[in-house]
Amino acid sequence: MNSSPNGCIVPKSNQAPSGVLRSLRRMLCLGRRGTAAIEFALASPLMLTIIGGIFDFGNAEYSRIALANAVSAGAEYALLTGTSVAAANIQTTVQATSSLPTANLTVTVTGPSYYCITGTTPTLTASSSGATCTDGSKAAAYVTISATYAINALMNAFTPQDAMTLTESATVRLS
Repeated sequence: MNSSPNGCIVPKSNQAPSGVLRSLRRMLCLGRRGTAAIEFALASPLMLTIIGGIFDFGNAEYSRIALANAVSAGAEYALLTGTSVAAANIQTTVQATSSLPTANLTVTVTGPSYYCITGTTPTLTASSSGATCTDGSKAAAYVTISATYAINALMNAFTPQDAMTLTESATVRLS
């Protein structure tokens, strides 16, 4: 077998090929012009799906970090203001410091209220100002800040819907 200049393998033969064989050889040897386009058409949907997934993951991580920073800013504001802090002001602080669209952002502020910490896993139990807790300590003022953000994903069909909502929360002792 010999190789022709265009990379097609040509069998050695003393006889000239017949018309059918000549047509078949021409079709096999010269019919490679659209191969790259066909390979690209087959590979591009997979590439776009992978790129879209990478974008969605990056967007979700950015959103999670921005949401955590906003809740942290609200907690810092509440801590610095003390027991006289208003829930509406904390909510405004969280929304103002967040770089996320406020249309998809929900902020809930509970308190300030007096609680005792009970149990081996710390749990807030409602109390009143100046009351004595079961462990002998005094009840303290706490505020709980919770924020949720619904992500608009690029590849919605490939992401479970419950993974599209991020939640961050913080509980701050004020006194």
